[in-house]
Amino acid sequence: MDRFFSRMRAKARALDRGERLEPGLTVSFEDPAGLLAVITPARVRRLQETDQHAMAIFALAAALSRDPSAVRRDVALLERKSLVRTRRVANPGHGTRTLVERTAA
Repeated sequence: MDRFFSRMRAKARALDRGERLEPGLTVSFEDPAGLLAVITPARVRRLQETDQHAMAIFALAAALSRDPSAVRRDVALLERKSLVRTRRVANPGHGTRTLVERTAA
């Protein structure tokens, strides 16, 4: 908790000096149990796979050797917690596909 307030004080001082802040994202949970309910080893692997670029759900499932429906459920949960975002894009000749990307590094 002390690290959080120290980072916020540093950012407030930088803003007071008229400096621009780098865009970022902070995710917090009320208690460790909430974090552990969301961040399982399998979901951490999903986040790692989407670290460098957006991936289609089926490609992500293939890379992780997982069932696409399980990956879809995990992605939905991670998206509700603002850890990833999804977007629908055209898949030429095959309708659309859903891309998954991390919201922050």
